Amino acid sequence: MKNYILAVVTLVFFSSNLFAGCMKGEIKQIDAKLENTSISEDKKNEVIKLRKLLVDNEHKNSELAFQSYEKAMSILN
Repeated sequence: MKNYILAVVTLVFFSSNLFAGCMKGEIKQIDAKLENTSISEDKKNEVIKLRKLLVDNEHKNSELAFQSYEKAMSILN
């Protein structure tokens, strides 16, 4: 029984870590474009807010996170 509980806890730990940072690449892409762009301060602030929304919702509401990513990228392009 002890081994069974240990195995379940271990599997839960590994499975939760597999999904960590599922939009990590998109966040890094926004950061890179934000550093290398010459847009107005207002637009930069809007992109920063969208990035925060993306980070806050990447695991809770992936649809909202993806919409935030797309909007941020459209501002940066």
